[in-house]
Amino acid sequence: MTFKRLLTLLVIALLLIKCGDRTPDVENITVNTTINRFDKDIFNVTLDKLNEEIDQLIQQYPDFLPLYSHRIVSLGAPENPAFPDFLQQFLTDYFVYQTYKKVQEKFPNLNWLEKDLNNAFQYFRYYFPQKPVPRFYTFIGGFNQSIVTADSLIGIGLDKYLGAYEEFYLRMDPPFPEYQRRRMRPENINPDCVQAWLVTEFPYVDSTNNLINNIIYEGQIVYGMEKLMPAIHDTLLFNFTAEQLKFCVNNEKTMWTYLIENKLLFNNDKFMIRKFVGEGPFTKDFSQESPGKAVVWLGREIIKSYMSNNKELTLQDLMQESNYQKILNNSGYNP
Repeated sequence: MTFKRLLTLLVIALLLIKCGDRTPDVENITVNTTINRFDKDIFNVTLDKLNEEIDQLIQQYPDFLPLYSHRIVSLGAPENPAFPDFLQQFLTDYFVYQTYKKVQEKFPNLNWLEKDLNNAFQYFRYYFPQKPVPRFYTFIGGFNQSIVTADSLIGIGLDKYLGAYEEFYLRMDPPFPEYQRRRMRPENINPDCVQAWLVTEFPYVDSTNNLINNIIYEGQIVYGMEKLMPAIHDTLLFNFTAEQLKFCVNNEKTMWTYLIENKLLFNNDKFMIRKFVGEGPFTKDFSQESPGKAVVWLGREIIKSYMSNNKELTLQDLMQESNYQKILNNSGYNP
């Protein structure tokens, strides 16, 4: 066989592989990802007409204002006669107002985010046509929460995305640790929204709460995120540094073997599970060079193996599968 002939066959083979895993065309799918700037509207109220302004906010944000006042900033019900006083104290608090100004400087508009969300939720509508696309609201919550979800809505705490080296974060007592600040960047908003919505629509439901089930569920969510954001890099997807990602790639078999040999996969101790799948600077059992949640990277690899060995399955099939032991058994995973 000539070199030219061999090269031609190789190109054809690569094209066939690519076509078999083609990213769907979602350009003509219409979704509404307009971001409602609640953060601006609530801080722009006229304080000497606060009762009237609250009535307008209730009409404008019938779903989000109660969620915000109860769950995010704990001011109570907007209908409470004392609510105007509580709201005024919150809006005029020096630290809160300085945070508001910083947010407006950082995010004068969110056109870029609307574009990112639109693209991700076009894929969501493609893969899950029967599922709702949420409405989006931005808020300032005193650094309490990054993303909140409720029935058909996502709230985005812009004060939690000012940048990894934002002075507010460094001046906190205690300051936010580096591994947390790495997630507190504008580029994390879109993946955090996608992750939160997948968790909302596809919650963990297995009656057995052990480590391997949590690993596979978390891997499910990350795999779904990849499908909705096909251009995302693994460092952003997992919130790992490049070195931490390299650790996972180089130590996949070592980590998996450690979990097996120490009989941890089917352990149902909640503290132990949290130690492996919860946020942290590193995974103690795997060394300080490892990232926190390193096992979630293993979970994504299990899911990739599962989908590769069961090509008839759709993403919807995967996300609706809550028998995590079945996924493991049928994945053929063997690093």
